[in-house]
Amino acid sequence: MRNFKNIRGRLRLTGCLLTGLLLLLAVRSAGQLTDPVFTQYMNSMQTINPAYAGMWDKVGIQVFTRRYFVGQDKAPLVTSVSMYKPIKNDNNGLGINIMEEHFGYEDRLTITADYSYQVKLDWKTFLRLGVKVGILNYNNLLTKYKLDPWNYPDVAFQEDVHIPAMLKWGIGGLVYSRDYYIGLSIPQLVENDFQANRNNYSSMAEVRYAYLLGGYFFGRQRQIRFKPTLMVKAAMGEPVQADLAANWLFFDKFWIGAMYRTNNTAAILTQFVMMKNIRIGYAMEMPFGKEIWKYQIGTHEFRLVYEYDFYKRPYVRKQYF
Repeated sequence: MRNFKNIRGRLRLTGCLLTGLLLLLAVRSAGQLTDPVFTQYMNSMQTINPAYAGMWDKVGIQVFTRRYFVGQDKAPLVTSVSMYKPIKNDNNGLGINIMEEHFGYEDRLTITADYSYQVKLDWKTFLRLGVKVGILNYNNLLTKYKLDPWNYPDVAFQEDVHIPAMLKWGIGGLVYSRDYYIGLSIPQLVENDFQANRNNYSSMAEVRYAYLLGGYFFGRQRQIRFKPTLMVKAAMGEPVQADLAANWLFFDKFWIGAMYRTNNTAAILTQFVMMKNIRIGYAMEMPFGKEIWKYQIGTHEFRLVYEYDFYKRPYVRKQYF
């Protein structure tokens, strides 16, 4: 019994040390890349936290598509495909993420693999640690932009930018029980080097962010259940951004929720569970400010998930986050 308590104490200490290390890296580092965050992240954190990969009993694949500022020509579009599976003993998980981002004539293709490992802190609390590694291809067709012909030629737009196979890797941790979760991650740790003539690499990816996520599930035995969630996104020299969301689950079939983001954005989101293996989600973000609505009709996001029990287990845990 004493040995068990010692082991448990060491694991808790490991979790605290990991949290401190992640915060230290977030505060002291300036990096090159940041991943887009989907509005429905509270139902799948794998894109920003590799510890989530393979967390549940089923093997699955999910597809996200996110269109910003609908109504604007060449508005940003992000598409993501994620696959995940637990290894048979549930203590190990694997995942693959493919993400394509379009911002005008700027394109980024990211391919990463995730690995996670789980340890038991007590009879109902678990700690998961994860690592993410992969590559990123970047292209920016600067010569396609139509500039004012009466001005002198802009040297910065006379050459296209192509940067293949940049290294991408990150880490994450997640403590959870059946009622709550707390996660902390930095999806991109490495700082890529660029040549002097690569000043136009990207105006949207100059800092490295840390993500703190948490949520609690109320009313597990009831037909109507409530899940508040919080996500804080921070980096050195950048304003802290926070998302606060409230979600309700009806009869284990239908989710509906609302979110407020501190950059003056609100969102509504829904999710349907179909045939136990398929989930369909939709979210719409609406920025505050009457002037903005003249030029666009919000950001829209769709999510499709298919899961199956690869190992044919007699009991499969229900997935609430």
